Amino acid sequence: MPPLGPLAATLSAAAARRAVRHVLETGAVRTLCQPIGSLSTGDILGYEALSRPEAPPPLDSPQEFLAAASACDLLEQVDHAWRLVAVARLGQLLAHEQLLFINCTPTALISGLLSPSSFQSIVRRHALQPERVVLEITEERAISDFDQLRRIVSAFRTAGFLFAIDDAGAGPSSLQSIVELRPDFIKLDRWLARDIEFDRGRRSMVEAICTFARQVGARVVAEGIETREQLTAFVELGADFGQGYFLGRPEPLPSPTSAEARLAIHRANRQRRDAPVVSRVGDLVTITPTVSAHTPGARLMDHFARNRHLEAVVVLDGSRVDGIVTRGRIFERMSGQFGLPLNGRRPAAELCVPATCVDASASPRTAARAALERAAPFQQDPLVVLEGTQLAGIVRVHELLQAVLAEEVAEARNLNPLTGLPGNRRIKEHLERLRNDPAGWYLLYADLDRFKHFNDACGFAHGDAAIYEFSRILVDAANAARHDVFIGHVGGDDFIVAVHEDDLEPFRAACYRVLSRPRWFDPDGKLPADITLTVSIAGCPFERVAHLGYEELAAILASAKRLVKHAGGNSFDIFENLAPPSAASRADAEAA
Repeated sequence: MPPLGPLAATLSAAAARRAVRHVLETGAVRTLCQPIGSLSTGDILGYEALSRPEAPPPLDSPQEFLAAASACDLLEQVDHAWRLVAVARLGQLLAHEQLLFINCTPTALISGLLSPSSFQSIVRRHALQPERVVLEITEERAISDFDQLRRIVSAFRTAGFLFAIDDAGAGPSSLQSIVELRPDFIKLDRWLARDIEFDRGRRSMVEAICTFARQVGARVVAEGIETREQLTAFVELGADFGQGYFLGRPEPLPSPTSAEARLAIHRANRQRRDAPVVSRVGDLVTITPTVSAHTPGARLMDHFARNRHLEAVVVLDGSRVDGIVTRGRIFERMSGQFGLPLNGRRPAAELCVPATCVDASASPRTAARAALERAAPFQQDPLVVLEGTQLAGIVRVHELLQAVLAEEVAEARNLNPLTGLPGNRRIKEHLERLRNDPAGWYLLYADLDRFKHFNDACGFAHGDAAIYEFSRILVDAANAARHDVFIGHVGGDDFIVAVHEDDLEPFRAACYRVLSRPRWFDPDGKLPADITLTVSIAGCPFERVAHLGYEELAAILASAKRLVKHAGGNSFDIFENLAPPSAASRADAEAA
């Protein structure tokens, strides 16, 4: 028989079985619901059903009760009964657009106890549609047969149900489950929330999962959010939804996210949008006390004892930085029976460790690299910032990492999420720089012919795939150029290219080489053979149009593109003498 939980083990096996059977037969279970809120707006996505057995201690704990049920070989029955109770009690209480998240073990799915058709009937009976029910796959043990589970999940999806992988990043198979089952939601395990504000490892994992989720069309739910700081961190890292005590506690009836949480969400998103990118470490400096190299250890200890927020003291030999003393190290040295007698009179020069110094003009990325290249025991020590030879202060490592992250977010905000190419803001910036010396440069406008028709006929997924493949053709053609080629993604299927006259013909030839392949836009070969797609690329010398504003420039290139499209097929034409369009033709260009 499997072992009981640590507390339930104090009961006899017979008593545990009786208690489990009593709850099963009488339905003695309370169903609570905890809100899951959007980390963009604070609006409710849905609620997770949480079951609480009405049993004598220690079996009133869900974990202990489920362990006892497993030991009695009744886990599947308990799991199924609680699922049915959750649907019956919460189905009619949720608003029509809200989702109900219900835990479900792989064993329950594989055993056949829960079938798509029967569960579909049950949820509809209680005013729910399958499309509003999310089955959270929880791991009671490692999943051994993903092929079988994938077929079962597919059958439930056909019936309309959604799926989530629970506790991502914790279970033995959770990451594999994400890849194999392609869930609609990925719920991050609550251990990732602990110290997420500054723990670099946890932040990297969350960011990686969020990036992967976007690529496969899943949405990320961060569990275990208990503080404002944790919520802010998950907003920064790109999680879509949040769950935890800070947003709302489990309650018998559905309740909105707390007012405090909604305010924190709006503030965190505003900070994320508006946060200026820090370009120099000097902007992150914190002033910290200094002591001379001769200061005795006892007096050094007093600095930290008087100020519980003091993290570090810089040791100076004259005006030169001799080292740094951190709170953790000084308390370690002074602790114990002999700590103070041995170190109380020693000078600070002997108690400090070498400081990592950076100039105030250094970028946060450069400073962060210097911090993380140190030996492991010193990686979390603050860096000492110098203005020339003078001490400016210190900067904490987690502040450096936040600045680097903000820089990356700001950079990503200016890139098209589908192609990863610069968007309109970066296009405008590049053209402004090019205006200073436009000689020898050609400006090209490229797009897909009759793309709306293609998108409507083949679907958005194939449309996005075609746009992405076209962007790769442009990028690959640019890689062989002698001068830097700029490629920007205006939006939709429209691209702007700035290419030097020396590279114009090789660029054209490289594009034609790939575009001449009949199925370049269908890399997986899934579209019917009669589907075709061509492109039009038109351009002119930038020197002739460099004086025009951005909108006029777009209009003149659009007019050139229309001339090219009349030819049919893949076209790449350069117009040496394009004239600025009239107001009427600009209106036509905007309409087109």
